[in-house]
Formats: sequence, structure tokens, C-alpha cells
Amino acid sequence: MNLKNILKTGLGMLLAAGMLLFFQSCNDDDVDGAPAISNVRLLDPTKADSSLNAAEPGSLIVIQGQNLASVLKVYFNDFEATFNSALGSNSNIVITIPANAPTKAVDAGVPNKIKVVTKGGEATYDFVLTAPVPVISGLYSEFVKANGNVVINGDYFYNVKTVKLGTTALQIVSSTVKQITAKMPATAATGIITVEGEFGSAKTNFKINDLVTGNMVNFDVPATTWDKEVCWGGAPIVAATDAQAISGKFSRIKQTKLPAAGYNDGWVFSTCTFDFKLPAGDAATRQFKFEHNIAEPWKAGKYDITISAGGSEYVYAFQPWNSTEYASAGYLTNGWRTAVIELTEFKNGSGSTIADVSKVTDLKVSFGSADVAIASFNGSVDNFRIVQK
Repeated sequence: MNLKNILKTGLGMLLAAGMLLFFQSCNDDDVDGAPAISNVRLLDPTKADSSLNAAEPGSLIVIQGQNLASVLKVYFNDFEATFNSALGSNSNIVITIPANAPTKAVDAGVPNKIKVVTKGGEATYDFVLTAPVPVISGLYSEFVKANGNVVINGDYFYNVKTVKLGTTALQIVSSTVKQITAKMPATAATGIITVEGEFGSAKTNFKINDLVTGNMVNFDVPATTWDKEVCWGGAPIVAATDAQAISGKFSRIKQTKLPAAGYNDGWVFSTCTFDFKLPAGDAATRQFKFEHNIAEPWKAGKYDITISAGGSEYVYAFQPWNSTEYASAGYLTNGWRTAVIELTEFKNGSGSTIADVSKVTDLKVSFGSADVAIASFNGSVDNFRIVQK
């Protein structure tokens, strides 16, 4: 090889080395340059153009910006998130906001920021972690006296501002994430309950103290064509003036030494063929509700509830004590409590459910303890109804 070729080869090697160093330098700048966050969006490609400034913990998002490839850590309100760096790039970080990341709902002092730490430094971005909107799962009792306490069960009751009955604000006695207790007005009232929190509101799909909707037997409105509360059965009906009454007259079995008996006329009440004027619809769209007040621990016996419809009888056995939760101490309520039973739980002899609620013509409720004698029982029931879910 002559000197000229040697010089050419050497020059080529120098140029190649220089280009390699140049590209490596550019790549290092890309990886280790100061990071910046320009946008946050949802991962959903159909919403890729939307920018977010807030999201709930648990959301899958994309952090967009520059110099993000060497990401080391990502924080949401100073709470560290896990991520798969293989899913990211120099301009994107795909990440799930940790479910336990703190929100303003639980810590008013959160910084409301995303922080990304890379080999080149760190970047922050203003971003609010919101809490889910409140959810009402039900009321402990859907019937509450004037000046009594209404107990609202649900979830995400963060920073509750007001609880309303219709348009009337109620006094909040206590509040946790899953339960609110509020005081009813000094005069009897009916209406929808609404909970308003910082992140939204929720309301019941029924009215509290509603004696009309779906009513079958409440011992005040006759359920016979001859103006009697019920057609037959000897179960005691207690006057509305009784201290235990919740919304008028009710039925109570308060007895000691109850014998083992599958049937006792003194423990049953029933309508006869009667038009309850219930709207049409199948069982899947309805719930069966009633209030019950169990004043002593209940450990044996059951209420057999029978609904007649379309020439068939549909039965459900109400025995809440028969579960692991109450096996030891027995079932006891804190005053009146609403039982909510899916109407699909009522089955006829062939296992079918009610096809058309408007065909319901009879209700029979029978207490019994066929297997064992009961030393003492003190149970009351009222306001039997079938309502929309």
C-alpha cells in the first residue's frame, strides 16, 4: 500500500470516528438532556388528541414531552409510581396513576403535580388527582322519623358539602368515606336524598318515607276490597302510637318460648286476591323491600314471604341470621332497617321468577321455626313493596 492510500485510509478512519462521536453526543443529548413535560393525555387512541389537567388514581395515561427516555422515577403528588420503561420513548411515558396516590380529598396539602426524574434532571407538571364522584348504595332505613337520623351508605364521600332531602339541607352528624349520618327535619318529610361533595354529587333513585310507590302492605292503607289492612292471619298489628312505630301501624311478634312450628296463625298475615296496581315489568327490573326491626338477637326461624302472580306462588325465605357474620351473636338491627331483596330471588316450584309484576295478586308473610323452639323473639315488620331498581 502506497503512502497516498495510507493517508486516505487514515483520514477515513478519523472521519468515521468523528461521526461516531458526533452521533453518540447527539444521542446522549437526547437521553440525558433536561426533561420537559408538555402534555398529558389518555392512552386511549380515540382520545389521543385530548389534553388532561386532571384524572382519577388508577387511570392509564401518557406523559408527553422531551428527553424522557432515561426516566428513573415518576411521582404523582410525591407518591412514586411503578412503570415499564420499555413502553416509553424519548417523548412519551406510558404509566398508570397509582390507585393509592393521595388526592386533595384525603390531603388538602397535596402539591397537585406530576414529577418526572431522568438522568438529565427533573420536570414537573401541574396535574390534579381527582376522587371518584360519590356513590350511594342505599340507606340503612328508607323510613326515618322527624328529628331522627338518616344513615347513608356508599363510597367516595370525600369533603361532603351538603346532604339534602329534596331541597332542604340536613345537618350532618358524622361523615366517613363510606357512611354519612344526617339529621332529619323537625317535621315529617319525604323526598330524594342528595349528597354533594367536592368531586360531584349522588342521589337516591327513591324517596325516603315513600308510603305510595309500589306499596303492597303497610297496615295503614287497606289491602282488601273491604277496607281491612290484610285479608287474614292472626299476626298482631300494632297501633301507630306505639313508641316503636316508624311510619304508622306495623306488625310485631314479641313472644317467649316460641314452639317449634312450621305454621302458626298468630305469626302470619296475608292479603287475598287484590289489585296492587303495580306497573308491568319482569322480576329482573324490580326489588322487593320492607322495613324490619329486630330488637333481640335472632338465631332461628324465618319469615317465608310468598308472592302470588299469574296463578303461581313465588317464595323467598328471609333469615339474615343464617350467615357467618351472625352465626355467633345472632342478627340484630339498630332500630328499623330496610331489607332489599332482588325480586329474582323469589322462585316458584319450577325455579322460575315473576314474568310480569302487574300480575301480582297476593302477599303472604309467615314467621315460623319448624326445626327448633325459640326462647325469645322480638321482631317487627312494615312497608312491604315492590319497586323499580
